[in-house]
Amino acid sequence: MADIGVMLHTADLDVEHIIRLAAESAGLGYERFWLTEESGKEAFALLGALAREVPSIALGTSIVSFYSRTPTMLAMAARTVWELTSGRFMLGVGSGGPGFVERGHGLAMERPVARSRETIRIVRGLLTEKRFSYDGEWFHLKDFRLREGPLPAYLPVYLAALRPAMVRLAAREYDGFIMNWPTAEAVDAYKREVQAAASAAGRDPSEVRILSLTMTVADPGDEASVNAMRRGIAFYCASETYHHIAQLSGFGPEVRRVYEAWQTGDFGKATALVSDRMVEKFSVTTAAELQRIVDSGVYPIIYPVARAGLVYEDHVLTARRAAEYLGQSPAVS
Repeated sequence: MADIGVMLHTADLDVEHIIRLAAESAGLGYERFWLTEESGKEAFALLGALAREVPSIALGTSIVSFYSRTPTMLAMAARTVWELTSGRFMLGVGSGGPGFVERGHGLAMERPVARSRETIRIVRGLLTEKRFSYDGEWFHLKDFRLREGPLPAYLPVYLAALRPAMVRLAAREYDGFIMNWPTAEAVDAYKREVQAAASAAGRDPSEVRILSLTMTVADPGDEASVNAMRRGIAFYCASETYHHIAQLSGFGPEVRRVYEAWQTGDFGKATALVSDRMVEKFSVTTAAELQRIVDSGVYPIIYPVARAGLVYEDHVLTARRAAEYLGQSPAVS
């Protein structure tokens, strides 16, 4: 199977089901199992358990917030999981959502581009240098070292990026970025941003990897499954950070109407405003669409959107279906 991953939010399943899903994903040929941390289970503790229980699959974060941990803690956590996985770990960081960072942690999401720049410079410095100093806007490290020393090999770090400024920063300083809604129009636009920003920084644009959360319908033939995806898309329409992709993709006015309905608290109306065309545009419902993403050079991280009461079953079904789409597994009935 082409390089492809599968993810879940850490709160969606209990630990035993998460371990079973990771094992199922490994058996289906997935390259990596990714965790998204919000207000559920703490990601690095869970990654440690997965590293021991399912050593056959590589691991990653997609994403953890760089506001909720210092860069030094991120470097320590990444180094620990890197060791537990024998080097089969990738770190994905991002700002995180306002509900998680501002309401949950009580932190202001100030200057995310500058904060992410400071984060990667410190994380990279601690993981590659015997002693490291940094005098930044938020953090001031003085001749500091990780007790176990720098990593003996390179650890890729990716930035969650939706808006052009974050994409440009990723092109300059990260190994790549993790987007969502990988429409053909958005991917093309981001590739142009990468080309310009990486070249201006003296970097080969081909070194900048594009990954994407890839919302995938568990059962495109079932209306309840499609409606679950409508709700999932409406949730993201409610965040203005997604409106740039919507505009690029030709759905700016439609997404704005969903956003306005969501802001009134009428989530049912917002969900109903997500049309079939929006489901087809912003999620994977066919093998051809997933193949298009792979062929565009994007690494898809399959993002199951489950029906109520079928959360574990739909995660497994979605992983199997996406593998089937790429010719990896028997047909899913």
